Amino acid sequence: IEIAEMLERRRIDICCLQETLMEIEWCLSCQLKQKKYKLFWNGQKTAKNDVGIFVREPLAQEILDIKRINSRLMWIKLRLERQTMIIFSAYAPQTGESEEIKNDFWAAFSDTISTIPKSETILIGEKTDGFDNEHGGFVATQLDH
Repeated sequence: IEIAEMLERRRIDICCLQETLMEIEWCLSCQLKQKKYKLFWNGQKTAKNDVGIFVREPLAQEILDIKRINSRLMWIKLRLERQTMIIFSAYAPQTGESEEIKNDFWAAFSDTISTIPKSETILIGEKTDGFDNEHGGFVATQLDH
């Protein structure tokens, strides 16, 4: 319930999560109890590289499509007024992962981006300075493609 309370308190409509395995049980619990957010998740209970996207209701009703590419990458397509928006939740391989795993991730990411029409806006979370006390240092950035 803590994550839903934090999202509501900060007035966040959409929140991308990475390494969600530890959080998934209580995320689902809060989704079922509060009905204020809907969780879209991609991963396996045995994997550590899962991703998810929390979307506030009733905005979740505007989701047109969900693409689960692999355990590190997913997106939702959302209609906001007259605009179609793609929101990615991505968990890039970290230092220590093999070059093959890194190359596979970036190839999947690039291939996915190339299939999205230029008329659709793509948002990807990004670490940035100046927001550390607000949203953990991450904000959404529009990707030009």
